[in-house]
Amino acid sequence: MGVTVKSSVNIGLKTGYSVLVTVAAGFVGIHISAALRCRGDYVLGLYNFNSYYDPALKRARQHVWKKSGIFIVEGDIKDTGLLNKLFEAVHFTHKYPFRKKIERILYAATKKVGEEIAHTYNHIYVLSLTGLRFFTVYGQWGRPDMAYFFFAKDILKRKPIPIFESSNHGTVAHDFTFIDDVVKGCLGALDATEKSIGSGGKKKRGGSV
Repeated sequence: MGVTVKSSVNIGLKTGYSVLVTVAAGFVGIHISAALRCRGDYVLGLYNFNSYYDPALKRARQHVWKKSGIFIVEGDIKDTGLLNKLFEAVHFTHKYPFRKKIERILYAATKKVGEEIAHTYNHIYVLSLTGLRFFTVYGQWGRPDMAYFFFAKDILKRKPIPIFESSNHGTVAHDFTFIDDVVKGCLGALDATEKSIGSGGKKKRGGSV
């Protein structure tokens, strides 16, 4: 696997980023991976092909990454042994210290927790971190569990589409984001990344760790 991994990211070349993309066979992940590779960055993918929705669709996307020359390692981000092997094979700009077992957290709480973890890692490990939140992404190779698929199926079956109301019986508007716009945003965020201002865990004058 090591030789294939190194070949995928072309670590001998000096141009472009070397990027580890998790959930690389997912809807958003596969498009971002292909866009990075198309513009000259070097991509290594990681995915566990779980059954959250039909794994067959995820594997059907393989022609996208094969055409783009991307190698995807089948594994879980919680597998610290696998991550250490990947980091040994490829030198990425930053290596996250995956030491703690990842526990299940309520979805809503992950928003705040993610921000706090990013702040802490920036301070202690001098990592430059950017968090992006996507809003109902749609497009080619999209997830089948999204509302627009259900709407289309009901329309074809001539079934009524359920309309949800706010607590005061008012109308509710819901927007969607096209996958190409999400990809542009992700690549733009990557390009705008600046050097971390973290202290590396060192005390600053007048402050505390």
